[in-house]
Amino acid sequence: MNTALILPPTAASFHPIGGLPLIQRTVLSALRSGFERVIVMPGNNGARLQQLFTADPRTRRVELANQPPARLIREGQVALIPGDCLVTPTTLNRVYDTRVNGRPVVFTNGATGENLVLCHAAALPQLEDLLEQSASARLARLQQIGETSPDALDDDLCVHVTDEPSARLAEDRLFAQLRSSTAASDGPLARWIDRSVSQWISRRLVYTPLRPNHITIIGTAIGLLAAWCISQGVHAFEILGTALFLCATVIDGVDGEVARLKFQETPFGHKFDIFTDNVVHVAIFTALAIGQFRHYPEANYPLLIGLFLVGLASAMAATYWCFLREPQAVRPLAAPRTTKGKVRKALLRGFESLMNRDFAYVLFVLAVINRLQWFFWGCVFGTYLFSAGLLWIHRWRDAD
Repeated sequence: MNTALILPPTAASFHPIGGLPLIQRTVLSALRSGFERVIVMPGNNGARLQQLFTADPRTRRVELANQPPARLIREGQVALIPGDCLVTPTTLNRVYDTRVNGRPVVFTNGATGENLVLCHAAALPQLEDLLEQSASARLARLQQIGETSPDALDDDLCVHVTDEPSARLAEDRLFAQLRSSTAASDGPLARWIDRSVSQWISRRLVYTPLRPNHITIIGTAIGLLAAWCISQGVHAFEILGTALFLCATVIDGVDGEVARLKFQETPFGHKFDIFTDNVVHVAIFTALAIGQFRHYPEANYPLLIGLFLVGLASAMAATYWCFLREPQAVRPLAAPRTTKGKVRKALLRGFESLMNRDFAYVLFVLAVINRLQWFFWGCVFGTYLFSAGLLWIHRWRDAD
């Protein structure tokens, strides 16, 4: 059994970071990273911690150490985590996955001087006098009795919080890490524009009672309103509709950010987000076809609309078959060994990037210059090319 022992909190431990008190965020990070047991040394804040933890169903099983930790923890490895330090599940995963061979292992952040310690339960008695000391005092003593981990925490989030300015700095670092975690799947415009706006919104929504699914519903409603506007076939409505669709794409990132920041991710929420995204996409493309038919009633649009809807269905089916059914096709656990395998992976990643919502910006520009028909014509034939190309490349099973 691995135990996370969170050291006594300070006044700064109750600063809100990303919508949660710092000490609660630390506890949730420890639970998320796999620690079977989480114990908090309450110090002088026992009643306050008890109230905080019992109010959240996720933290009700957290224990408060009302006696020396050595008496409570008899077996396994123990991670000593400062109660006033911002850490994330990614950081604690590295600690959890480390195995102690004898002396305690010290993980140090060179930038902040903060440290995490991993030891056997049997070593707790000799560390007991260090548990309530400052990070610098602990580190000086641990360097004598422990060994420094070769995996320093410089690239991980481990920020000491002492006051309001340091709390803001810690929150900035948290949002920066969140942004980098989605960079691989975001399109270029989404990465630099959408994420900047969505994080500005998320910073404020995490301090409200709104849950991620509520935000998903709001974004879906805006997307469907955008589709209605585009379907009118009137230039002014087309501009308004594409602008609303841009808003919906931004909000589509907000629900995921709030979920990760507040540890509110659920399997249902993930599926609900994918389902509503597809509903909005179908509505937007269908509205585009209807709008062009209304805008140019003399053209032979019924045939084009039929071709477009069949192509859209084929593209959605190909996307499901190649990406959702087998997500490891794009991001396999092992790197491709052959040139053909590397080319296959790169092309699949390219097709995946075509699925992001950067096309919302193209729609808006074309609506402004009254040329949405260009996008529609491109979609009519582009959906078939996308489907055929994706399935052909996906079938390179002998690539590795």
